[in-house]
Amino acid sequence: MSISERVLILAPRGRDAAVAEAILREAALDRQVVGSFVELALELKTGAGAAIVAEEAIDRSRMEEVRNWIGTQPPWSDFPFVFLIRRYADPESNPYLQRINEVLGNVTLLERPFHPRALVNCVQNALRDRRRQYQARANLERLAEGEKRLSLALKAGRLGTWSIDVQSRTLYASEDCKEIFGRRFTDTFDYADLIATIDPAERQAVETAIEGSMLTGSDLAIESRVCMPDGTSWWVEIRGSVMPDRYNQVRTLAGVASDITARKRAEMERENLLRALDIERELTHSALRGEKAFSELLVRSVPAGIVTYDRDLRITTWNPLMERLAGHPAADVTGRPLLEVLDGRAASMAARMQAAVQGADGPPEEHQLEIPGAGTLWLEIQHAPLRSGDGVVVGGIAFVRDITERRQAEEQLRQVQKMEVIGQLTGGVAHDFNNLLSAVLGNLELLRKKIPEEPQLLRHVDGAMQGAERGAALTQRLLAFARRQDLKPRPVDLATLIEGMKALMERSLGPMIDIDFQLAPNLPPASVDPNQLELAILNLAVNARDAMPEGGSLTIRTSEELPPPRLGLSGRFLKVAVVDTGSGMDSETMQRAIEPFFSTKELGKGTGLGLSMVHGLAVQLGGALNLSSRPGSGTTVELWLPISTQPVEEAVVAQAQDESAPASSILVVDDDALIAMNTVSMVEDLGHTVLEAYSGKQALEILKSDVRIDALITDYAMPGMTGVELAERARQLRPGLPILLATGYAELPEGSVKLPRLGKPFQQRDLSQHLSKLLAQKGAAEG
Repeated sequence: MSISERVLILAPRGRDAAVAEAILREAALDRQVVGSFVELALELKTGAGAAIVAEEAIDRSRMEEVRNWIGTQPPWSDFPFVFLIRRYADPESNPYLQRINEVLGNVTLLERPFHPRALVNCVQNALRDRRRQYQARANLERLAEGEKRLSLALKAGRLGTWSIDVQSRTLYASEDCKEIFGRRFTDTFDYADLIATIDPAERQAVETAIEGSMLTGSDLAIESRVCMPDGTSWWVEIRGSVMPDRYNQVRTLAGVASDITARKRAEMERENLLRALDIERELTHSALRGEKAFSELLVRSVPAGIVTYDRDLRITTWNPLMERLAGHPAADVTGRPLLEVLDGRAASMAARMQAAVQGADGPPEEHQLEIPGAGTLWLEIQHAPLRSGDGVVVGGIAFVRDITERRQAEEQLRQVQKMEVIGQLTGGVAHDFNNLLSAVLGNLELLRKKIPEEPQLLRHVDGAMQGAERGAALTQRLLAFARRQDLKPRPVDLATLIEGMKALMERSLGPMIDIDFQLAPNLPPASVDPNQLELAILNLAVNARDAMPEGGSLTIRTSEELPPPRLGLSGRFLKVAVVDTGSGMDSETMQRAIEPFFSTKELGKGTGLGLSMVHGLAVQLGGALNLSSRPGSGTTVELWLPISTQPVEEAVVAQAQDESAPASSILVVDDDALIAMNTVSMVEDLGHTVLEAYSGKQALEILKSDVRIDALITDYAMPGMTGVELAERARQLRPGLPILLATGYAELPEGSVKLPRLGKPFQQRDLSQHLSKLLAQKGAAEG
């Protein structure tokens, strides 16, 4: 077995080490007993899959090497420990165990005395966790290498990348792409600007080709002239392909652009050469063989590879450019068969060469030839008959052009498409995981209401709910990067919002952090999304806590100020400052702090999305994020928020449901049976009657009947008919029907009917509030 699968056992007292070693041996697991933390640290550096540590082995004075090893793990690594404790030890109330958990990181607690099967299960789970980390390491290495190759290929090929959103016609162009179209990298460059740069004579044809690709899904390949106001012009080539979303709907047209002026000039020179050759053949009547029809000076000066061959396909002319392309001097190849010179790799040319020497009329044909060497060389070759002065075919002529850069561009385009697919897959997986978390959270919430009030059971249920909620938060972050985050700004009193977070922050930060709230009175309201702002402040507080492992102080301060000029904001703004006394950041870390997925924590301790989400929220709201920090001097994070011109809305207290009132009849539609069952259970638990449908078609059949329906709750992403389409047709059948759209998507297609939305995953209280509001509005309309 690999050394990376070993289980290290540190239990210096009693028989625990011998018993654990015997149990693991019986389970056919590789194991090794160590006698101290020093030995454990040495073996961890050698390699292991998990470690079993007994409670009594802990000695802080000798744990330094293990602590250092844990702290210097690479980002993908979060080494698992199985920690043996006495049965009476309470992990939640025992500061000692909490401290051990912070030191060791990835810890599973196992109470003694333990059953052999329990120990084996814990160790096997830890080993599976470690194997997933090894797989994550391999995936990260492959992804980094692929991104590096793609970036180098784009730069080497002098290609500019672009993409167009099919719905909004929004154009994204890289800096290189802007330069190809005559713009500086700092200039704005939208779809209308791109069309405006095209030669007026070709503009309509180019726009028609682009629109046709977005409409039909066909590949795009355009060559056109770009014209500037000062009269200068050049040639560009635009290539692209459409990229469908998970429902096979065309969402994006993406591709590359390149400057092909040099190639077009070469083609024009080649055409001039062909015309010159015709003139030369007319003037030369005494040549006995075709190669004498060429002027030596003309052949050497042409910017293309030229090969002439006789009727036996033997080389008669091999110009200097051909010497550079193929790597063979003319003296070494003249008189030899062309196929032999190319080591048989030009076998595909045989038919075209035979057609040329037989005098076949028609335009020259093109084909491509791959010649491996220091790098793969792709050539485009055109063949034509070679005639003497009296018109007799004496051989053939081939014009050779290097198209390696174009082939590389096509490969780079495929790589760009792969990266886009990865982004779409991330968003799709996160959305599906949100659906599963909806079922988990909903069923846990219903279960908690029905189980006995036994603290041990409630603790397990609450722990499961907290884990599911953390998973929901992570998937929301992934969705935020796969799509634009859906914000709902409104006037908010910052003091009231932060005051309401005190209890949550005190629980989240723990007793080792002193929190000081310095909230300025009588501030104007901020224009923010309160839920997203609470999450942002909590993210900043948790980051500060992680920077103060030995404890410290955290200050949250609000004020109204003029932002510094470097932030690019004008007018007065509200500032929320989060100040800690932690370890701080150096300048290099500061520069990368807001990058998505960048984290200084080991794998499993952070996603690298928190600070980048806060930055994105501030910018999307029209504000800014400002960081200041020095190593050892703590960090100050300033969140600058716009001031609302409207007053804070009065809070509306939700009226409790009248249990004596007749129950409402609710139609629940979801194609996922597990999610539908969860939603139905929640609605029934609220006292309503529920009808179920598993597709839009089935729901319409119910709506066409005479059955009473007071409200409709529908999923958005369903095969055959989306929730929005179902809502539109439902309103045609039953005008005024209250409809609630349950979805995990941040964005819906443009032009969709406006509906109340319930974000997935949701809990019963969220569902109850939305449903009560819908039914109350219906009652008011009917009254």
